[in-house]
Amino acid sequence: MNQTFRRCIHSILGITFILFLPARVQAKNFFLTIGGGYLPSGNQASLERNVLYFQRILGERFDSEIQHDIYFADGNDPGADLQVMDRMSVPEPNRLMAEFFATQRNLGLNYRNHDIADVRDSTKPENLKQWFKDKSGEIQAGDRLFIYVTSHGNGSSDKKQPHNTTIATWGRTSLSVKEMSESLDLLNDQVTVVVIMVQCHAGGFARLMYRGADPEQGVSPQPRVGFFATVHDRPAAGCTPDINEANYAEYSSYFFAALTGTDRLGQPVEKPDYDQDGVISFDEAHAYVILTADTIDFPIKTSDIFLDEFSEFGEGESDLLPNDLEYDQVLELATASEKAILAGLSEQLELNGNDRLVDAYNFLHPEKKEGEKRKPQQPPEREKLRMKIREDLRRKWPELSNLLNPTPIELLTNRQDEFIQAIKENESYDRYTELKEQANTELNDAERKVKYDRFLRVADHIILRENLKRKQADDQLNSLNQILELERSSL
Repeated sequence: MNQTFRRCIHSILGITFILFLPARVQAKNFFLTIGGGYLPSGNQASLERNVLYFQRILGERFDSEIQHDIYFADGNDPGADLQVMDRMSVPEPNRLMAEFFATQRNLGLNYRNHDIADVRDSTKPENLKQWFKDKSGEIQAGDRLFIYVTSHGNGSSDKKQPHNTTIATWGRTSLSVKEMSESLDLLNDQVTVVVIMVQCHAGGFARLMYRGADPEQGVSPQPRVGFFATVHDRPAAGCTPDINEANYAEYSSYFFAALTGTDRLGQPVEKPDYDQDGVISFDEAHAYVILTADTIDFPIKTSDIFLDEFSEFGEGESDLLPNDLEYDQVLELATASEKAILAGLSEQLELNGNDRLVDAYNFLHPEKKEGEKRKPQQPPEREKLRMKIREDLRRKWPELSNLLNPTPIELLTNRQDEFIQAIKENESYDRYTELKEQANTELNDAERKVKYDRFLRVADHIILRENLKRKQADDQLNSLNQILELERSSL
């Protein structure tokens, strides 16, 4: 047999062997969305729109059909379960009457059935727990489970377990951190779990990283990380019956915009590729939220809670770093994402110099001078002008002192133009509307304070991460590195 013939036979046999090898099964992504409120009165339109937004992202992001199961509010019940508000549907004179003489709360409010297609069932805990049981044989080692929660949440009812917070589910029921941990335990240990949660008190669910959601039991063998709108003991921003998505300012709006490069209205945003590797990681999207979201949210991620538990600050002669480290030293230890946050928030808050950690702390904890009395707060100029316009209108039409008088009703019906003209031609109206628009774009006190909180928390975790290295706690450091690596993965 000559050499050429022998090589041909070997090639044919090799090809035949490859053809009959069993095909390697590719790892899959599974998506579980838990959305909506606990009753129609607590099931706002923004929760529905968040689910629709996420559906759209997944449809655009993945070419092939994906496994996406949605549990929303009352499920497939045809009853009116969603609270919606469209103020622009209310006639202009009615809107102005409410603004100056009554209240704009619930103006344009009504109820309808939700518009989400392919909802699997309601969010009752037994349905959610059953989902994990059903999927325990389907989700295999190497697969990834992505859980998105856009709902309401409550703090723990047990003072001894303050981190065991809950997701508010349909019919005034709830699902706790420990219950979700037990459900995740049903899945293969080699399944990777990534959670995004935007409900109030969401940060309690960061403890899903532990066995039984208990730090004393150590990190779960199942890789789990999460990104949360706020900590375990604070409310979150975002739930509103308003149908105008341009007004939405909540964690997942910013997070998903960062991942995709466009916001929920389809407008491009600058991708936060802070490490310049060409991929937007979950960690970078989370950093983008911290830096850009003008809300009351105090976002955290899994590694933050791990460091809170297992690291510490140095005092006195300790080799560990203190929490009032100079800014330049903190920057040297920071990742690209952390540097972007610290620099950006420094600019927003006008923090300068090497003592900016101390300056931020002092802003949040001002010293009270002995004998100093708290000055009574004066109403803002905008409110003073609103009251002046109202009184001018009452002088013109004294009957406006009671809105059920015939004259107010006439002003809302056959004398609409006269009423609108009297308001818009008032000498204070232009300044009033200018201040009103300004208030919608400026930070209020709570939003400004939380930005200082965010700045300090990011700096704290940079220092705590370095201190964990200095403690030479190898097991804990290995666990932290695994968490950090998973946080740096992408959609």
